[in-house]
Amino acid sequence: MELGIAGRRAFVAGSSSGMGADIARALGAEGVEVIVHGRNAAAAEAVAADICAGGGTAHIVLGNLGAPADVDELAARALAVGPIDILINCQGSSHAPVDWFTGTVESWQYQYQMVLIYALQLIKAFAPGMKERRWGRILNVSSLAAVKALPNVADYSAAKLALHSLTATLVQDLGPAGITCNVLMPGLYESEAAREAFRKMTDEAGLYPTEEELIPVALKLIGSNIPLGRGGRGAEYAATACFLVSEPAAFINGATVRVDGGNTGSISI
Repeated sequence: MELGIAGRRAFVAGSSSGMGADIARALGAEGVEVIVHGRNAAAAEAVAADICAGGGTAHIVLGNLGAPADVDELAARALAVGPIDILINCQGSSHAPVDWFTGTVESWQYQYQMVLIYALQLIKAFAPGMKERRWGRILNVSSLAAVKALPNVADYSAAKLALHSLTATLVQDLGPAGITCNVLMPGLYESEAAREAFRKMTDEAGLYPTEEELIPVALKLIGSNIPLGRGGRGAEYAATACFLVSEPAAFINGATVRVDGGNTGSISI
């Protein structure tokens, strides 16, 4: 399928590693000029090098999303590269799990900044140009935590759910200008970090599965029901993201696209 986005310019927040890096590489392969973002220069340079090695064009803009002033400065440097046609907010947030009684107001504020507020800031910075050009794509990457009650991540879950609400209201303002806003809601990301965590978990449980058996055994340990018996792979999430920002997806707007192998187990309407 021809995605029709070659020559567009994308900013992918949180693309120096993990799923964001997978998405950045996939966009580069589609002929999109990619601005790779992260805090680690070496990691961002590695992703940019991969894109360029595949014949694509990549730039690097480093910056912290944890403080509003830093995000505004980051957005200005991204726009200095050129107009942004595609914005993908894929920055994750991680800190020690907290519960309702040990979590501080500050931890909630940090989580909202790293999940929701930075995305709002980047949208406010890049969307006016999209409106002027009458074309744009905004994709917010959420999590199953937004719709599943998980222990010790109340702040993260609430912030991710708010990202869905932000997206739903955005379409009302931006849709008339030909800009789509959607949510990609991934399930388990079968990264190396996840495999390492699962290996530690199975070792502690006295189980020693083969590499092929590792994910299914670990999923049983944590009581996760993924009918496909595995996590999602980077290329699968990246392909979905590329489609959602493509020309063929121009009539998909305000949608939450769940890519979780059937894990949620609920009807979405």
